Amino acid sequence: MPALAYMLIQVEHGTIDKVSQRLMKFKEISDLHHLYGEFDIIVKVETDNSAHLQDFVANKIRPIKNIKSTQTLITSDVF
Repeated sequence: MPALAYMLIQVEHGTIDKVSQRLMKFKEISDLHHLYGEFDIIVKVETDNSAHLQDFVANKIRPIKNIKSTQTLITSDVF
């Protein structure tokens, strides 16, 4: 079953463009927006299944240099 999630991302000061460019290289990320407030970036992540989502977040997103923290919001239903 396909998995859909939104990720809120905090980055080191002055690195938002660099991190955004890196994130947009992933096919799993379909949308990216810069934010004001506690988080700097929100991305929409779409994967084939929840195992792929877990692997993608843990092994592709979180290790990116200059990412300070993430919060992953996994959807339950799509309308």
